[in-house]
Amino acid sequence: MTLLAGGSLLWMVNWNYWINIIIGIVIFYGLAYLFGKNAGYEILIKKKDYEKVGAKYGFLTLIITAFLVGWTGFVQEGMEPYDTFWDSFEDYIFKPFFWIMVIGILPALLVGMLFGKWIKKAAQINN
Repeated sequence: MTLLAGGSLLWMVNWNYWINIIIGIVIFYGLAYLFGKNAGYEILIKKKDYEKVGAKYGFLTLIITAFLVGWTGFVQEGMEPYDTFWDSFEDYIFKPFFWIMVIGILPALLVGMLFGKWIKKAAQINN
């Protein structure tokens, strides 16, 4: 988005998009905190495969964040009187969710597996 706006970060303010970004960051870090605890428990206590656990929670963080952040735009702009519910749902929830999943699935899985490995490695160092 910054490149499309000519390299300026003012697009967030000009297009009133800063609230979506802040909400997305809060949701993302909140889920990462919760899922990180669960991943640590599954990897360290239950002795599950760290790559599978990491990939699972990386994927869950991505899909839940993508879905919830879409609702921010839907509530802000999608409920205009000239749009139908389904048009707004498609524009503000389905399309962003689809593209975030298409572009983000592989990085989310890889980073999740990497974090799972870090949890396992940190536990081995501390023991």
